[in-house]
Amino acid sequence: MLYSKLFKKDKTLEFHVIKEYEDRDGGDNLIVRVELEEKPDAFCEWRLPDIFCYKSYGFSEDDTIKIKNYIRNNEMLMWSDYRKEMKNKNA
Repeated sequence: MLYSKLFKKDKTLEFHVIKEYEDRDGGDNLIVRVELEEKPDAFCEWRLPDIFCYKSYGFSEDDTIKIKNYIRNNEMLMWSDYRKEMKNKNA
């Protein structure tokens, strides 16, 4: 599910919520994939709620810090929007 697009000077970042899963302790987690629209092979994947980047290719350290801040500021909206969409698909 495409969550949002973030436009920065010469970059367009696409945020996709791609998966929800339950961890071994029973907690809910989301996987968010961030792609650079101008360079399709540049991506990173984040695990929520702990906002942990476990896979990254083609982004600078500065980029990943900005992405982390964006996710931190929008995490609750991502959860809410994802759950609403899943509820509508199952209805």
